[in-house]
Amino acid sequence: MNGRRTRSFVRTSCAFAVFLLLTGCAGPTPYQRSDGGQGYSDHEVVPGVYDVSFLANTKTPRWTVLEYWNRRAAELCGGQDRYEVLGLNTSGENVVVNTPTLLNVYNLPAVEGRIRCTK
Repeated sequence: MNGRRTRSFVRTSCAFAVFLLLTGCAGPTPYQRSDGGQGYSDHEVVPGVYDVSFLANTKTPRWTVLEYWNRRAAELCGGQDRYEVLGLNTSGENVVVNTPTLLNVYNLPAVEGRIRCTK
């Protein structure tokens, strides 16, 4: 290989490695609390009102992410019929992988929203 091809190969390999690190080499994201990465997180804004989010890897279907988000909302409020959705964003989270010659944007499945517990 000449020098130019070698550098191109190395850059492409690095970009792919970064992508794998971001998305994980394992299967879909399981239902779990987020530790600054994939999974659910929540924050009580005022008593009975929560911001809830779920971030997954690219191997997790969007419908599963929404299902996990609803599961966490139900856990916080004590049942599936005990909360109302005040706002919801299902557009996902953009991740930019930047190398000297390559710029890729990946959209990871994510749901975030605000709920109010009822009853």
